[in-house]
Amino acid sequence: MLDNKTVSQLTAEQRAALLETHPVLEKNYRLPTPMMERTYALIRERVWMKRTGVYLYASPRTGKTTCAEETQALLFSEFPKFHILRIAARRTQRPSDAHMFRLILEGMNHALSKRPAADLLFHNVKADIMVQLAARGGSHFVLIIDEMHRLNDLDLEQLLAVHNALQMEKIGMTTISFAQPEIRQRVTGLMTRGQHQLLARFLAEPILFEGCPSVDDLQKILNSYDCRSEYPEGSGWSYTRFFLPQGYESGFRLSNYANEIWEALSYALGSYTMSRVNYLGRCASIILAG
Repeated sequence: MLDNKTVSQLTAEQRAALLETHPVLEKNYRLPTPMMERTYALIRERVWMKRTGVYLYASPRTGKTTCAEETQALLFSEFPKFHILRIAARRTQRPSDAHMFRLILEGMNHALSKRPAADLLFHNVKADIMVQLAARGGSHFVLIIDEMHRLNDLDLEQLLAVHNALQMEKIGMTTISFAQPEIRQRVTGLMTRGQHQLLARFLAEPILFEGCPSVDDLQKILNSYDCRSEYPEGSGWSYTRFFLPQGYESGFRLSNYANEIWEALSYALGSYTMSRVNYLGRCASIILAG
């Protein structure tokens, strides 16, 4: 453990010893971004108001899964009495009357998620949610679904059954979904087939999730490397300072090169600029660590 005096004068030898476990090199870090802050503000309002459902959609590799993970963590800290669960949807080879129940139980790490009987799985889902909420002294369940476009109509009907069963027990439920743009076609299909109850509960409010839509957002992200990050913990050393201490002391900041990085990413990605945010971490690690 480094004391404050040593950390404030971090030497090359100390940095070398810490380098191997640096979050940037381990690709194990999260930094505040304006996109996440905007998105969470929208989600938080829906959860606080106890709305039934909202879905966010964006092209692949725009950070939806990361946003779903961060949303869960933030909701955990802000709504400790709510039961908050995140699951990753997947397709089935053929329609199943229990697929959605299994996904929820797997998200809970339930030992009986492989049960074959749909009625038993449904009972386990309802019972476990009630137990979790009783332990917290709460009455609201938040389900975060990643890759929601992979669910079919039968899956959504099972989700509706869970929603209705909880409502009978005076338990509210909010479903927050992340999906690819094809979900918009699914919504149209549900409307055509008259599935208005499914739409009203889970797909009534679409929100476009923007990965990194502007150079101004990019500059704010890069500023997190410069000022809003820290390693080692308690040192006051940002990621930029750790890798480039002399340059940092001389005034170098990644955020000062936001325009150049934006143009380079746009050139490299061509028409796939919506996935720009997915390459920001890789780009920053190359600039900082080489």
